[in-house]
Amino acid sequence: MNNFKIKEKKDYNLTELADSLYNLAEAAYQTGSPWKKEQYLTDLTNALTNYFIIEEKGTIVAFLAYQKIVDEVEVANLAVHPKSQNKGYGGILMKLVDKISGVNQIFLEVRVKNFSAKNLYLAHGYEVISRRADYYQNPVEDALIMVKKVRPILENEV
Repeated sequence: MNNFKIKEKKDYNLTELADSLYNLAEAAYQTGSPWKKEQYLTDLTNALTNYFIIEEKGTIVAFLAYQKIVDEVEVANLAVHPKSQNKGYGGILMKLVDKISGVNQIFLEVRVKNFSAKNLYLAHGYEVISRRADYYQNPVEDALIMVKKVRPILENEV
C-alpha cells in the first residue's frame, strides 16, 4: 500500500474519469455499478460533488464521491477494486471525509446485506439511524441510513 496517490476530480479529464469509475464500480460491487456511465459524468460535472480518488501505479483502484452542503456531508458512492481490497483504502477514504472543514455530520446509505461496507462504517464511528425500505434496485434491498457526528474542523485548522 505504500505506492499510492490520492487525487481529486480536478486532476482528470472528466469523461475518461467517468469511464474509469464506472468500470471500477462494475468490478467492485456484487450487483455491478449502482450508476450508469452517464450518471458518473453528470455527477463529476456537478459543482457540488467532490471525489477522493486513490491510484496505484497510475491506475484508479478506489474512490469516494461526496457532497458537502453547509455543515453536512453525504457520501454518495465508495468503491474499491477487488484486487485492491483489504489494503486499507476504504479506511483512508473515510478518514479523508472526516477531515473536510466545517462539517458536523456525515451521512451515507448502505445495503442491509453489504456486511463488509457496514463493518467499515461502524469501525469508523458511524451508527445506524434509520432504514429505507426497497431503496436499492437489482436486487431490491433495504438501505441502512448511517451517520457520524464530527467536531467541525475550522478553515484555520486545515
